[in-house]
This record gives sequence, structure tokens and C-alpha cells, in this order.
Amino acid sequence: MTTETPVRTSNAKIGEALELLNEAAKEKKGELTDLMANRYAHIREAMASSIVQGKEKAMEIANDVDQRVHKDPWVYIAGTAAASLLLGYLIGSRRK
Repeated sequence: MTTETPVRTSNAKIGEALELLNEAAKEKKGELTDLMANRYAHIREAMASSIVQGKEKAMEIANDVDQRVHKDPWVYIAGTAAASLLLGYLIGSRRK
């Protein structure tokens, strides 16, 4: 019974601290939003440019693969068939 009182006391203190933090956050919500938006704007811009670059690179790779497949489709058909056969064999052998 002696261990329950300190636990309840510490839980109550933590609850009070959380309530104070919530109240402070509500009062300073606008300031915090502006601070976060201004401080991390460069990160958002860098992420946006990275996404654009990634899309461009993906499009280049897709176009390259498309050209290669159209140039010699049988190699890719055979590769896909072999990979499918191997995958089917592996999945089928696990059931036994």
C-alpha cells in the first residue's frame, strides 16, 4: 500500500503538467504555427524539389525501359516467365 501513494502522486503531477502544457499550447497556438512554418519552410521546399526530381528520374527510367521492351520484347517476356516459374515453384514447395 505504501507504493500506491507515490505512484498516484506522480501520476497526478504528470497530469497537472500535461494540463499546463496543453493550456500554454492553446494560448500560443498561433505563434507556434508561425514559428514552425517559418523555421521549417526550407525543409519543405527541399522535400518538394526532391519529390519533383524523383518523379523526373522515375519518368526517365520508365521511358528507357519502355524503349528497351519495344526494341526487344521477347527477352523481357522470357525473363518474366522464368521469374514467375521460379516464384511459383518456391511458393508451391513451402506448402508441402
